[in-house]
Amino acid sequence: WELTLPWLQQFAASKTPQLKTMFKISFKFLCVFILFGFVCLKAYSDQRHGEIINKLQSDGNNRSIATGFFVTDSGHLITAHHVVKNAKTIQILVDRQRVLTATLLKANEELDLALLQVQAITPFVYLSHSKGVPAGMDVVTIGYPQVAIQGLTPKITKGIVNSSTGLRDAKNAFQFSAEVQKGNSGGPLIGPGGTIVGVVQSKLDALKLSETTDDLTQNVNFATKSAVLLKFIEDVPNLPTTRPLQPEQPLKAIRIYQEITPAIVPVIATTD
Repeated sequence: WELTLPWLQQFAASKTPQLKTMFKISFKFLCVFILFGFVCLKAYSDQRHGEIINKLQSDGNNRSIATGFFVTDSGHLITAHHVVKNAKTIQILVDRQRVLTATLLKANEELDLALLQVQAITPFVYLSHSKGVPAGMDVVTIGYPQVAIQGLTPKITKGIVNSSTGLRDAKNAFQFSAEVQKGNSGGPLIGPGGTIVGVVQSKLDALKLSETTDDLTQNVNFATKSAVLLKFIEDVPNLPTTRPLQPEQPLKAIRIYQEITPAIVPVIATTD
């Protein structure tokens, strides 16, 4: 062994440049292969996204698209009742690519709330368990308004809570000024700290109201309170995680959009 060791060392030393060259070539091929895979994946993703957009833009008479948000990691999803009312099929677009069929677990027309579930592990948001939603508090909403025109990129708008009660002083809802459009229904209304304080419910029909009031009402919108939502889903397994509301904290819209958007998804309801 002692006699052969120098010979082995010399052989290894003589082959070191060739081994380095082979390693460099193999590494380059590996990098090219990985890059090619990413390019193909991106191309497929773009193609899939385009196909979904085209499908949503066509045959719209029997289809409505609104917003929902996950409240557990086991696929429980909240939206507005009027979004899924009379729907024969309900689908959820996840990751802007996967279309999952949702099951309607529970609905309440008076509260305008619906609980759905998809069979997937999902990101989720935190609900506020505070009963009060103080007037003047900053809020944002994130959703998918008019997808056929504005696309599938989630839209964020900012406003304040205008009143701690809803239409005609309804106790289960409150009024807010963040702009909403058709498609925002069922989406979350988010307060400081990123907690959900309400579910977007409706807006006043400004044109219809102007016929009787001679005034064009602007940004009069309503949301169901998160305390009402928690009561609605109190029998859900793995009850959603809640956080206290801190209404005087600054609202960081950019951070909220980046952190919460993955849990907010388009809801596609088809009537036939």
